Amino acid sequence: METSRFTLPFLLVATSFFLSLSAQMTGNFKCGKPRDSNTTCRSLVGYSPKNATTYGNIQTLFAVEKLRSILEANNLPLSTTGAQRVNPNQVVRIPIPCTCSNGTGVSTGVPVYTVKQGDTLFFIASEIFGGLVRFQRISEMNKIPDANDIDIGQRLWIPLPCSCDKVNGQVVVHYAHVVKPESSLGVIAAQFGTDNTTLAQLNGISGDAQLLAEFPLDVPLRACSSSVRNNSLDASSMLLPNGSYSITANDCIRCSCEASNNWTLSCEAAQLKPTTWPTCPPSQCQGAENLFLGNTTSTSCGPRSCTYAGYSNQTIFTTLSPDPCSGSGGSRPSGNYASTFSPSFSFMVVLIQCALFFVCLL
Repeated sequence: METSRFTLPFLLVATSFFLSLSAQMTGNFKCGKPRDSNTTCRSLVGYSPKNATTYGNIQTLFAVEKLRSILEANNLPLSTTGAQRVNPNQVVRIPIPCTCSNGTGVSTGVPVYTVKQGDTLFFIASEIFGGLVRFQRISEMNKIPDANDIDIGQRLWIPLPCSCDKVNGQVVVHYAHVVKPESSLGVIAAQFGTDNTTLAQLNGISGDAQLLAEFPLDVPLRACSSSVRNNSLDASSMLLPNGSYSITANDCIRCSCEASNNWTLSCEAAQLKPTTWPTCPPSQCQGAENLFLGNTTSTSCGPRSCTYAGYSNQTIFTTLSPDPCSGSGGSRPSGNYASTFSPSFSFMVVLIQCALFFVCLL
């Protein structure tokens, strides 16, 4: 009798635990809420090829319109060619368009992969796309009745995970990081400048025990603050994480994000030939006509800079950085930007498991 008395609660707790585990670390990222209107943004995935390849091949595989977008995301010089070698297991950040729908984020219609001889959905997901997506997700989103039955030449949408959600009220760049074997939340948090609690609660897990190797983890990357207007033609593409840059305003302006620059977007003339304009328009600073973009002037309380505020038609907008005499300095508060969250689903599951155990003992 003693054996049956303890067997039942343990079975219930184990069942509850595995159900909770199966509902989490699925490789899908939370994005918005069910029945919300669709939202879009730019997200990042960390691709690690199994074999040596080139940046040009990666551009084609992920259907990235311009090679330069990959160079910008990885802080590589514009002189880098598509033929540049990428070593096996080298991580390359790939920018993807993201759409939030019904509480989940997926890449907007890209990439599309053409099935080759010998391919299986598992091979496509784990080997070709480096574990960034589960084969079950490819099957589901492409409405494939039998995941074991695909045809040579069949075109498959690869629904990469992404998100547009704010984290603790801050706009971030969501990054899909494929977890390496024997990794931990602490190691990942230290690598990307966040904390264990943020990663666990954002991904709906309680700790390292639910961290699954070879699954994508949603990592929020802090972005540099900027003065870019919401109505600027490049407003959606100027959300830059640390160690990246963007060439914008018809190739007239180069903006970069560096943590060492107080997490403030730094922009200057790109010194490139404009794509559609005859010449780059002047970038004098509004409120200080003798000051140009990237220049700094001194005040009694400290320096003020001429910062980039966006562009429209053949006009480049600029603005003076906040007056340091006001006391704000225009910078974000120091410290971790995303260290607190509301109680997570994982915590509630643990409470339910404990309750089931003690009820069964009575």
